[in-house]
Formats: sequence, structure tokens, C-alpha cells
Amino acid sequence: MSDGNLLSGLRIVEYSRDVPSAACAREFARWGAQVQVFEAADSRLRNAPPTLERDGQPMSLLRESLLVGKTLRTGDWHAALPGADLLVTDAPLSELDGIAEAFPSLVVVHSSPFGVDGPYAEYLADDLIIQALAGFAGTNGVAGREPLAAPAAIIPRAIGVLGAVAALAALLERLHSGRGEWIELSSHEACSTLIMSLRSEFSGKPIPRAGGPEGWAQVMQTTDGYITLSPWSKETLRNLPIAVGCDPPPDELLATNERFAEREPSLAYVRPIVESLDAETIWTKLSELGSVMAMHRSAKQLLDDPQLKALDYFRTANGLTGAGRGMRVSERTNESARADRFALRSRPEQSGGPLDGLRVVDFTHAWLGPYASTLLSDLGADVIKVEGPNRPDLWRYEASGPMRVAAPEAHPLNVRPNFNMANRGKRTISLALDTDAGRQLALDLIARADVVLENFRPRVLQNLRLTHEQMREANPHIALVSFSGFGTGGPYDNFRANGGTTEGNAGWDLLFGYADEPPLILGTMQADPIVGAQMAAAALAAVLRAQELQTAVHVEGSMFESAVAYIDEYLLAASAGQEPPARNGNRLPSLAPHECFRCADGVEGSDEWIAISVADDETWLRLAEAAGMDRPQWRTAEGRKTDEAELDAALGAWTRDWDAQTLQHRLQSIDVPAAAVHSTLSHLRDPHLAARDWWLRLTHPDTGTRQYQGFPWRLRRRPASCSRPAPRMGEHTVEVLKEALGLDDSTITELMDSGVVAGLTAARAPDEPDPKPISPR
Repeated sequence: MSDGNLLSGLRIVEYSRDVPSAACAREFARWGAQVQVFEAADSRLRNAPPTLERDGQPMSLLRESLLVGKTLRTGDWHAALPGADLLVTDAPLSELDGIAEAFPSLVVVHSSPFGVDGPYAEYLADDLIIQALAGFAGTNGVAGREPLAAPAAIIPRAIGVLGAVAALAALLERLHSGRGEWIELSSHEACSTLIMSLRSEFSGKPIPRAGGPEGWAQVMQTTDGYITLSPWSKETLRNLPIAVGCDPPPDELLATNERFAEREPSLAYVRPIVESLDAETIWTKLSELGSVMAMHRSAKQLLDDPQLKALDYFRTANGLTGAGRGMRVSERTNESARADRFALRSRPEQSGGPLDGLRVVDFTHAWLGPYASTLLSDLGADVIKVEGPNRPDLWRYEASGPMRVAAPEAHPLNVRPNFNMANRGKRTISLALDTDAGRQLALDLIARADVVLENFRPRVLQNLRLTHEQMREANPHIALVSFSGFGTGGPYDNFRANGGTTEGNAGWDLLFGYADEPPLILGTMQADPIVGAQMAAAALAAVLRAQELQTAVHVEGSMFESAVAYIDEYLLAASAGQEPPARNGNRLPSLAPHECFRCADGVEGSDEWIAISVADDETWLRLAEAAGMDRPQWRTAEGRKTDEAELDAALGAWTRDWDAQTLQHRLQSIDVPAAAVHSTLSHLRDPHLAARDWWLRLTHPDTGTRQYQGFPWRLRRRPASCSRPAPRMGEHTVEVLKEALGLDDSTITELMDSGVVAGLTAARAPDEPDPKPISPR
């Protein structure tokens, strides 16, 4: 085990006023880089909630969390630039004139709400406004009620991590060229990559707000808290009597071969059992039997969690306890450096991205890992996705209702929108890892690769005889990044997880929901890509380390640990004895109004909403004049908070007669932060994204030409790109075996005949049954 300081020696200058920039630089501090922080005079972080009284002054715990591992400086930040490798800033462009010319080897991440051009470039925004326009809030909450932004600072933190991914890629490319890069990080565009737009592109319908992923699971109350459980899953119905000793379900609930039973009878059976037991008992016993579920934990419970303690997760400083690195690092030193390491490979002068020439072997599935490998692919890496002939990516089995498919005869496993969203830009090989020949082919691929990604449960690679030690026999310099649900070791290490359960286990959901009501689940498993961004950053940190030292790095993390770190400020608050904040919709402790308000219904009858955020009295006076609803008691923040319910009701009555888009433009024109709340369908038509040419148009043989999400960032010198749709099953098997491994036709034929590999599966055979979902390894 190493100290994990993969980026020691890098020098970072942070000049920031908001969370994305601070979170971007924090990702470098996580890996041991030297980060000097210069706070802007108008920093939003100084008073950001939650706060703690120290020396008679309020101290922002969000700010404290983002300062971990950094050095706070005063004075002129320009003076720190000589010798720096990276500048992370959200300063106005006017303050950055001449930086790129004066420091040609400097990588710059410039963060802003909407980028430097386009219709929204001058818009005012906070986290609520960003999530509204990015379609994120539009998937969260309950139909007919206010759309909800994600709690805490989860989204701006994730945006910062995405910025770090691009910066690490640019630093790798600099090893070739010696030249810096200018990276434009738009919060709007980065957040827009965290939703399932392609489902609406395929179906022509928005993803509904259903209190969580529709039809998958729901929040259920126990004697002492809440759990997330699928009560109509056959797995739950079979496991519950074994787990807690209750009577078995009625026979008719298990009579069919379908994955789910009828909902209402299932609920009638499961709910009384759940309501009679404590959350920990249900969660532990069902999880031990393989059920995928969550126990909703508070920050205080997380501080006492046995899994986090077993993984030595926490750090304590200044009397406060919070999240540590959340990943473990092993390094093995080699006698000599790799002769063909990435830094030495010849590269074309112009390429699609800074990672051109980087070779990635991708064993991941669902959304977490594929989101990470898509980021690397977008930045130019050659990503080879490894799927089993009989165990392809489980998201190929996901179905989301009727789809507009260009080729009706296409195989169903090639046309699922979620798989196509999460795997564009990659090649795939269909390879039976559980055979000796298949394992050897995987090792042959690894021998030519720079990094391997996997998100199996612990011990799967061991069972496949593909541990990091065994990979290093084929490639002594290979980096491996492993993310499981809960990490290796500890009482939960073999428990299963997904994005929808991780958010509850990690404390997000107890912060999320309407006032005086049970917690809710985020709309579409968004913890997957949010944690996936950290997986991508870890992969590039490991590769960068291998370029400068003769090491092979294994980074091992988990969804649970990474997700907990996204609410680190509430861990700090709990360690100081503070109670968690009550769920309160979109309202914040010190701002009013800060909520989504109903507008006039759309022409197709859809409910339309506008998000409005007022941070100070001057902004309120402009809004009050526009709405004709000024009252003396509302002219101060204290007065607005005291009378918030009546104020919101009055404002909602006014917005109800407005078209959301029209009102957005009206309020932004008078410097009131406001945004129409996009659904996943209306997001496809956003004028700002269209004006900035953000969307990708990719043509898939089975689904036709569709509109795919663009990139989280814009790189000035070596831009991100993608021209390849997601692969069909086995589509590139022959190509990879020939080009990457040099096999001839007769050898490939023998491998196919023996079932070791499989070629393209383009259409379903006439007698082939509908594919049934598989369980993850």
C-alpha cells in the first residue's frame, strides 16, 4: 500500500469564488498535489451552509471541506503562476487576459455557469438555476409538484471533478508537446451530461418525475427510519421470508417468470413486514442474501458506520471529522520504465483529444464505469469494452418503453437507449473470460494497454484469475482502477449496489425531499455518473503517475465511499454535534425565494415550472417590481424567510400565468436569476446548447441518426470528439483480434467455433426468445 499521493510534485493555483473551481482543485489535493488557494473577494464559499460558530464568527463547513489538503494564500495570485502546472479559476475573462500567452505550458481550467458565449452567457445562476436548465431538476420530485434540485453541493462538486478529468488529460498530453491547454468548463453543459437525454430522444417522451426511477423501487418507512427497496421484485419476495422469518408471499406473486410481480399485492405483503422492523436489520439481512437496497443513513450514522471504519475512511483535523481520500492505492515499482509508455508514443500534430494513443481495457457495466470510460474516450483514448458472449453489459437488457428504432429487425440488446448513451465512442470485443483461452486473450489486450477499468464486486477478478498481480505478469506497468459497491474488506464488501441505492446509503436521500414528508430518490440513478467522474479522474492520476515513475498502480474505491464524500460538509457538521437539516424542497436556510414555481401549462398539457433564486435584497426589489408584489416585510432577507410560505404562494400565483421560457428571459433581463425547468425532452431543444453546437449527431446502424449529449468541457487546442455510436454486441471482435492482437483469420475462426469469442450479433434469430435481465457479477 502506498501513501496514495499520485500527483505529488504538481503545482496548482486556485483562484476561485464558487464550488466547481474549488472542487476541481480539491481533486488534485486528494492525490497529493500542492494546491495554493487565493479566494476572490466576492467568494460565495465564505458563508455557504452549513456553518459552525468558531471564535465568535460563522465558519462555512463547505468551504472547510473544499480547503482540505490545500494552502490558503493572500496577495496577488498572478505571482504564484511561474512554475505552476495548472490554474483553476472562475474569474471573469477580463482578469485572465494574457495568461495563456505569458505561460504557454500552463493548463487552465476556466469555470463559468454557461460558458463564454451563447444566449445564456450573461445569465446569473446558482446551483438551482443550473440544475433547472440542464434537465437535472426536471427528473427529480413528484409529478404535479415542484421539481427538486439535488441536495447539498453534490452537483457543483461533480462539475468540479469533471473539470479535473479534462485537466489531467491535458497534463498527460503536455508530456508530449510541452504545451498547455485552455479548458472551458460550463456548469450547464457538465450537468447536462448527468441525465438520460437519449431515452427521450429515442422515445419522444420526457422521463416522468416519480419520486425516483420509475417502476424500480420506492422509499419505505421502518420502525426507526427509511429504506429503499423494490417490494415487487421477485428477489425481494423470495428473500424476505429467509431474511426475517416472516410468512412467505402468496403463491400467485411468484407464479410467473417475470422479473417483477404485481405492485399493489406485493406492497400489501411487504409493507407491514418492513414497518415492523428496524432499518438496519432489514438492510443487513436482505443485503447478505444479494438484494440491492439502501438503508437511509444520516451524517451522524455515517460517522459510526462499520464499513467506513473498516476501510479507515475518515480524517480528523481541527476537531472535525470528515471524508478522507475514499480510495486506496497500491504501487509496485519496476526495474525500468516502460519503453512505449504514453509519454513517448508518437502522435499526430492534430488529433481528436489529449488522450490520443491512450489504450483502455474496459470491463465495466451499467452506468458508473461506462460513464468514466466514455469521458476517457471523448478525450481521445482508444477504449476497448470487454463483454461476455453470454454476459454482455447488463444495461443492454434495460428496457424503457416503446422506442423509435430505425431497423425493426435489430437485436433488442443493441438498441437500448441507456446503453447507447453510456457507451458511445468505444469498440467492443465479445470474450468469454471464464475460459482459459478467453482469459489469455484478455491478458494479451492488457499487455498492450495503459489502464484497466472494472466495477465488478470484490473477488470477481480473483475468480477470473485477472487480479492486478496477474495483469502485471502480462504488463508490469499496467494501471488498474477498481470500483465496487462498498469496497474490498469490511462487513459490506460483497453487498450489491447501484446508483439508486448508493445515494440512500451515502446519506443523500435523507437530505432530499419535500418538507415534513419522507425522503425521495433522485430520478434516474444519478449517483452512477457522479461517482463515475471520480473513477475517470483516478484512472488518469494513475496513468500520469506511471509516466514519471516506474510503477504499476492499483486504485481501489467504491460507490459508497465516493458518494459519502459529496456531502462531506454534513459529516463535519455532525462531528461538531449539529443536527442534520430538515428536508425542505429547494429552500435554503438564508435565501428566499429559492424554489420552483408553476407556470402556464405547455401546449401538450405538460406542467411547466420556473426556478427563481434571490440571494440579496437588491435582487428581491427588482423581482418585486416586476411581479407587482412588494411588501415592507419582504424587503429584507430575514423578513422573507420569516414569511416564506406566504411569499412563495404569492409568487406562485403570479408565475402561473406566464410561459416559463418567456418569464426566464424577462427575469434574467433585469438580473434576477431564473430558469425554465427542462424535462429530458425539452432539454433536447434548449436554445443555448443549440447555439453552442453542443449536441452530437451520431448514426447507429439500428437506431438511425440521433441527438446525443455533448461533452462536459471544451478544450481549445485538442478538443474532445466522438464520431462513433455505441457498439453492437461483438461488433469489433474481429477488428480488435486482428489489429490489436495480430491474429489471423483461421485462428479467429477457431476461437469463434469454440465459443471463446463471438462476432457481431446484428439481429435476433426467428426463434430466439426475448432477452431476460442478468445479475451483475
